[in-house]
Formats: sequence, C-alpha cells, structure tokens
Amino acid sequence: MKSLAETGLLDSPAEEGFDRITRLAQKLFGVSAASVALIAQDRQFLKSVVGDLNVNTPRAESFCSHTILTPNTLVIEDAQQDDRFSNNPLVLGQPNIRFYAGEPLQGPGGHNIGTLCIIDDVPRTFSEEQKQVLQDLAAIAQREINVRTDLKNGAKIQQAHLPGNSPSLPGYSISACSRPAGDLSGDFHDWHLHNGRLRFTLADVMGKGTGPAILTATVRAGLRATADREPSEALTAVSEELLSNLARTESFVTAFHAELDPATGIVRYADAGHGLAHHVTAGSAITRLSTLNAPLGIMPGMQWHTHSLTLNHGDSLIIPSDGVLELLNEDLKELATALQLLPASTDVATDLNRLALSPGASTDDVTVLILRRN
Repeated sequence: MKSLAETGLLDSPAEEGFDRITRLAQKLFGVSAASVALIAQDRQFLKSVVGDLNVNTPRAESFCSHTILTPNTLVIEDAQQDDRFSNNPLVLGQPNIRFYAGEPLQGPGGHNIGTLCIIDDVPRTFSEEQKQVLQDLAAIAQREINVRTDLKNGAKIQQAHLPGNSPSLPGYSISACSRPAGDLSGDFHDWHLHNGRLRFTLADVMGKGTGPAILTATVRAGLRATADREPSEALTAVSEELLSNLARTESFVTAFHAELDPATGIVRYADAGHGLAHHVTAGSAITRLSTLNAPLGIMPGMQWHTHSLTLNHGDSLIIPSDGVLELLNEDLKELATALQLLPASTDVATDLNRLALSPGASTDDVTVLILRRN
C-alpha cells in the first residue's frame, strides 16, 4: 500500500495520458471495457476507464487483485467456467464479465500496484500475439506511472530546498508564497543571513517541468556560494557558470538578487531581466524597479549593475514572478494595483491563491516574495 501511496494516483482525477491508453486498448481488442486499475487495501480504484464499469469496487470482487499477485499476464477466457470467479458478483451481475485479461503495473520499488486490463461480456480466446500487444500497452501505462512518481518525488525534494521559517531580523519580516503550474516549478525564492545581512532572491527559469526545476537548484546553489560578493557580481558569476547549460536547453533565467542592511534599511540589488520588483512606501506610493539588464545565460561577457534603495519604516519591497503578471492580463498597472494591497495583507498565501484561481488563471508558475520594514 505504501508503494501505491507514493505514486499519488489513488483517487486522483482522470488524465489524458492514461485515458489514451485505455481507449486504444478497447478499440484494438474490440472489448466492452478497458481500464487502468489500482488496488488499494480494501478496494479497486479505476484511474482510467472506457466502458460501463464502477470507478470503485470492493477488492474482494476485483479480478485485478488476482493479477497483481503474479508477474505474468492473467487471462480468464470464460469466467463462468473458472472456479475462482464463477460466483463473483461482477460475473453474475453487471457488468457480466465473461472474459478478462490483465497485465500487472508496478509502483516504486517494483511492487505490483494495479493493472492494465480488458474485459468483455462474452467468452473469448486470447492468443500469444494479443497478449504481447496488451503487454506493450501496459509498458506505456507503466511509463506514465513512472513519470508521475518521479515528478512527485522531485516536487518533494524541491519543496525541501525552499527556505523554511524566515530568519530572526528585528524590525523586518520576509515571507513568500509559491504555486507551481505543475508538480515542479521553474520559479524559486530564497533567503539567508550572511554576516548579519539578509540575502534574498526571486528567480524564474524559462519554461516548466523537470529541466527548469533542475536549473533552479543550480542557480540557488550558485548564488548562495557567492554571498560575499556584490549582488551584480554574484549574478555575473552564476551566469558564466550556467552559460553552457542554458544554451543547451535554449533557456534563460530572470532574477532579482539583493542584500539588506538591517541597521540602515538600505537594499542593494541587481536585476537580471526581471523588472517586476516594486517598492511600496508606508503611504502606499508604489514604484516599479524596472531594468535594462538582460537575463542570465543570454551570452558570455554580460555585466549587471548593483542599485540601491532605502526601506523606511512601513515600507515594503514586493517581488512577483511573471506568472503573477500573466494573472493580471500582462498589465503592469493592474499588477501595481494588486501589489499595493499586499503589504496590508495578513495572509499572503490566501491572497495569492485568490489571484491564481481567478478567471484568467495563469498557466505559469506563480511566486511572490515580500520584505517589510515594520
């Protein structure tokens, strides 16, 4: 059961990747139904189904619960003539199963967790050639399971690398909220204290999925390793380090990287093509910190510049990713209006989720970092 739980598939919504396989199986074999079935402790759950089958069935009645006990294809050519199934409610009543063929599917660690199966309401013979076709389709379903499991595990690792509680910094607070478009995010935020100063970053790797997620970890590690340098010098060093990787993936990284001196409120920052950070004063005046500097990884020899601003008491520095701008119809004025409200927010995560679930919801990763001087 642990292996099944690790996939995150039990009781999850239908997905086209699996539905395509069951549709193909039903058409290829000309049967009444096909499904990707997952076997839980007390029931069978159909992740994908074509035909008139219940999504949930007691495990005791499930044909697939027999299939997962063997590494081989289970074929029942006539269930009424098989002592194991002749009195099964699914044979005696709807869906009147007479023929069944199932191929085991595995979860993490190689444990059988379910099947790709086909059924019909009339007896059938099943040749070795047909068995091979079912095995080939099951291999495709198995890849779908493996990819989703890898993404779930990758998301857990990525979450573990995000900063935890904000550092103790009397007079200031820093917080962030992130909503990936999928399991893995191309956005990242980070903060840590270095020699009594707060270093913080929001970066966005172009694209979504595994590749950008790997690059976010590399960028974060590079910026942490250059904490003793000016923000602009840190960006230069990381860009040169990443140049070949970014070129191979045809990607680039926008980033806002900064350092706060808590004693003075001075923030020294460098912006690599991000251009969405906003300074909100205690009186709610808002200024966007635009930039002419390019993203990281565009070409060798690029230079970035360090700028500064002062956070007075009651001021905030708010840095959204471009997924937030997408939520607001790519309108910078709408973005400024929305960000003006965040310094007074008592629950940034709720406010961001409200935006994320709006009618024009973004298909991009969405992240916001807020530094306040109380």
